[in-house]
Amino acid sequence: MGWSDLPSELVIAIAGNLTEFTDHLRFRSVCSHWRSSFQSHTLHLPPQLPWLTLPSTSSTHLYSLSEDRIYANPLPSIADNSNIFGSSSGWFLSVRDLNRHVTFSLINPFTGASIGLPSPDPCSTLSNAMADTLVWDRSDSVVVVASCSTKSHLFYCRLGEAAWATIESQQHRLASSITFYEGRFYILHAYTHEIVVLDGETLEQVTVIPYLSSHVEAHLLVSSGELLLLVKSIWMYIYPDRYWKYKVRRANLNDELVEWIEVNDIGDRALFVDNFHCFSVKVGDNSLLRRNCIYSARSDTSADSRHSLTTYSISIFDLGNRKGEFLKGALSKFRAASSRGADLPPSWVLPSLS
Repeated sequence: MGWSDLPSELVIAIAGNLTEFTDHLRFRSVCSHWRSSFQSHTLHLPPQLPWLTLPSTSSTHLYSLSEDRIYANPLPSIADNSNIFGSSSGWFLSVRDLNRHVTFSLINPFTGASIGLPSPDPCSTLSNAMADTLVWDRSDSVVVVASCSTKSHLFYCRLGEAAWATIESQQHRLASSITFYEGRFYILHAYTHEIVVLDGETLEQVTVIPYLSSHVEAHLLVSSGELLLLVKSIWMYIYPDRYWKYKVRRANLNDELVEWIEVNDIGDRALFVDNFHCFSVKVGDNSLLRRNCIYSARSDTSADSRHSLTTYSISIFDLGNRKGEFLKGALSKFRAASSRGADLPPSWVLPSLS
């Protein structure tokens, strides 16, 4: 009797004894029978740590924070030279520009599932936007995308529809962050520093949350029911290898006038941030994560006359004592081939098998 001949009841019993996320991935890859039997199995996995994508011009790699391990070529459904952007839902937005033909798709690298999205109109700002400067998020039925490099429309696509459409109320505004939470999209605008809240189904404007202070760069997120703004310090740009300065501000939404309050304790949570998005993870009993800390991923590209390489790093900034350090391990030894002079930003994703 081979592995594929085992009864489904026994296969499901085996799956029920697996507690590690990567063990479930290996389980699914044994054979089609095991994978189909797994579909009916209800997972009871502990909360997972985020993974980090490591783009390259030759292939994409993933770094597992919990295992301190780099997985080579884990994304066969992603074409070479694609830009991918992670999320807290386990899905990537994949963008590829081939001879001025831009294609979009949603991909879950942990299940191999993919959802095709329509190509944008070649004349639209979405098609002409730089493919490495997109911000996005999604609900179960809608994907919202914007370029954070140029003033343009906010674009959306309902899954199953054949074209992108624009959110007219948000045209010619620079969106620097998009977050979906409990049926609403939260859009942070870079120049006005205000947050526009859209209904997740109709995409009609619900309200506008003012933010009166200026900042260099910020990411919006909703964590444990709180609206938070993660603000990068200007010192991160002047001394990128020495400073990991962040501030976190919480919106007090109980008053008529919204007040932003700086906080130095976000409780039993850790924030994960890259160039374009941020989300929070509950630390709980996980000894590998530090509470009240910010895990920031970045890339650096160096080029010579023959080739260029990109290195990746993760810094950990403690909001309580205002100190930071670099995470040591397998990531510090990884080098990715890159197009000459190209910056290949890493992206956090929270793994999911759904």
